[in-house]
Amino acid sequence: MDENNTAAYTQNIERVVTQLSAANKVMVLSGAGMSTVAGIPDFRSAGGLYGNSQLLAKAFTYLKDASKSEEWQREMIAHDVKSALLHSFFKVNPLPYHEMRRGMIIGLGEQQWKPTIGHVFPAILERNKKLHMLASQNIDGLDHMVIADKRKLYNPHGLMSVLVCEPLYMPLCTSPEDPIYKKYVELVKENVKDIYADRPARNGKSSHLWQGPKDSTPITLEMFGEVLPEEFRKAAEMEKQRREYSVKPGSVLFDRKLWDTNAAGEPYDAFSDVNSCDMLLIMGTSLSGLTIDNLAHIAGHLDIPRVVFDMTEAPVKSIRSKGRWAEQQDSFLQGSIDDSILDVLQRMGWLEQLLDYLQYLCLGSLKKLKQFLLQHSTSGETPANVEKVEETIKAEIEREKRFYGDE
Repeated sequence: MDENNTAAYTQNIERVVTQLSAANKVMVLSGAGMSTVAGIPDFRSAGGLYGNSQLLAKAFTYLKDASKSEEWQREMIAHDVKSALLHSFFKVNPLPYHEMRRGMIIGLGEQQWKPTIGHVFPAILERNKKLHMLASQNIDGLDHMVIADKRKLYNPHGLMSVLVCEPLYMPLCTSPEDPIYKKYVELVKENVKDIYADRPARNGKSSHLWQGPKDSTPITLEMFGEVLPEEFRKAAEMEKQRREYSVKPGSVLFDRKLWDTNAAGEPYDAFSDVNSCDMLLIMGTSLSGLTIDNLAHIAGHLDIPRVVFDMTEAPVKSIRSKGRWAEQQDSFLQGSIDDSILDVLQRMGWLEQLLDYLQYLCLGSLKKLKQFLLQHSTSGETPANVEKVEETIKAEIEREKRFYGDE
């Protein structure tokens, strides 16, 4: 970071700390960039939705005996790879969705990933009676590991850790610990091919532990056998008769409506609730045009201070294009989200609180925390808290070997 950027960053971080100290109702809008340090690719990373659309289209399985022709399926995907995430396509052919999401489904079922410092920050805000609501665009569910009050957590785009029967809104199960979800994970392992098998384990591959079959087979409700709840038996029959597929994780498809309840199951409207907050943190989302992005633009019109945490200028450019960026009020902390949050935590006097969440942190975040503590140590000796972090790092390295070997 050059001298001018360093000065701008310092000025922004001081403004953020002043505003955060005065705030009592902080809303957080988070996105996929929060989870990349944990090892989950965002849409534009290898293994993500937009990693390489042409390669994905060639890798997908197209059904010959579906309710619509194979030609129709290919044309839909060729026109836009996001068609794989439409209900109108999924009910005809669920395989591209499952092939794209195989790694995440298995990873969640096997507890492959842990939260980042970015995920833990809203929990620290909650602990200090600052958090009003975390509106998380993430579908990986890592936020749920650390947010205690589920009334303050909202997942508009749904969750991969919930299993649903489309187009019904009734969930088959709501936890990856549920026997139904465990059965689903086994069905995915056995029936869905690994289209990322040629990639390294940390770069989009599902997992070297669970090799996929050569060819994919659609997963049906009937395959769940005795673990299928009785209330879904009729849906299983209808699925078979109509040759339409329905069972999938609870991520919201592009032609379906956003979730309208918080994590406690209570009705929730984020767009009216943003009026209640006194500060908005925008973390790890490019604000590329999704409906929930409007929270950032509404807050600007209400003169609510906004702080953008991101590696790129994309979210700031989006705000400027759809409203205004108030130079004396809004702040942009460009760089690693974890690094910026560590700066904020130290200036707020909350850094020690992060140590209470060590068991939840992923390896990448633990290493960043260790580096930060060493850089800000005032003594010549290794601080005790660094030794504690080092012990946690060693344990996490051993845990990760199950998923990544000795990479």
